[in-house]
Amino acid sequence: MEETIEAKIGRYLSGEMTGMERDVFEQEISTDPTLTATWAASQRIWQHQPSPSTDSWDTEKAWENFAQSRNIKGATQLNTRRRTIAWAFAASTVFLVAVYSLFFSNGTQVTYTYQDGILEPIELKDGSKIYLNKGAEVITYPFSGRKRHIALKGEAFFEITADAKRPFTINTGETLTEVVGTSFNIRQSSTQTHIFVNSGKIIFSSLEDAQVAVALTEGEAAFYEGAKMLMIPNPSPNVSAWKTQQLRFVKMPLSSVVADISSYFDQKIIIENEASKACIITIPNAFKKPEISSVLNAVATSINAKLVKDGDTFIIKGGRSCIN
Repeated sequence: MEETIEAKIGRYLSGEMTGMERDVFEQEISTDPTLTATWAASQRIWQHQPSPSTDSWDTEKAWENFAQSRNIKGATQLNTRRRTIAWAFAASTVFLVAVYSLFFSNGTQVTYTYQDGILEPIELKDGSKIYLNKGAEVITYPFSGRKRHIALKGEAFFEITADAKRPFTINTGETLTEVVGTSFNIRQSSTQTHIFVNSGKIIFSSLEDAQVAVALTEGEAAFYEGAKMLMIPNPSPNVSAWKTQQLRFVKMPLSSVVADISSYFDQKIIIENEASKACIITIPNAFKKPEISSVLNAVATSINAKLVKDGDTFIIKGGRSCIN
């Protein structure tokens, strides 16, 4: 009888697969996209499972173990220590069957793409909602009894329905995001994946190297680029402005303010006075459904500068100088 894929993964993780067989299996994983996804999910279940005796997957507990084992409060850059897995093969059957059923079930995957002018979110059968930004695409896979999984290209905002016993995972090319119930923004490009957590907590990790991961909570952000996972100190509150249609500036340097405005409107903006880029901007009220000229005039006025337009380019001229 041909060996099933979950049995192969179990033997690999347990250390029973050695030598040439191990090399061949690793090559098989690297060339088969479906097997790669199954392997990645299996590996994370293996590493974060609370205890060998537990018979159901609990992401909430796994997140706590993940953070506490590294003595962190909030989030930091992490290196996962290797574990002793003598109990591996027997335990693997329970957890890997759930993962296997996710990718090889009789259900049908569905692909959604951004539709211009449509503001309504994609609503999944568990009540979770996905808002797509321009150019984004999401693939939803059939939910299994213990797993919820999708794949994302581009940028999207997620509102995930809480279910501590059935984690939600998002594949974004080179990264995997694991959540229980939370809201967050993911922006994936050809070179970088950026994530910002609005509420709740997540595990954000590399698909290529499971030892590269961070645990993030509300208000925290990180990005993955060039096989490195880095935290973003003081992330911008306008990460998901494309979805909220609001811009807010509180104690932000002018350079960051202009970067957010430029990104939101996809517009070139120049700050003429280099010394003004460090000026701290605070505008009490949020700009709702903003118009670019109104926003830039308010920002320019706050530093005694003038806004001019040269063709398709906005220029903030003059203004006070600030020193870091």
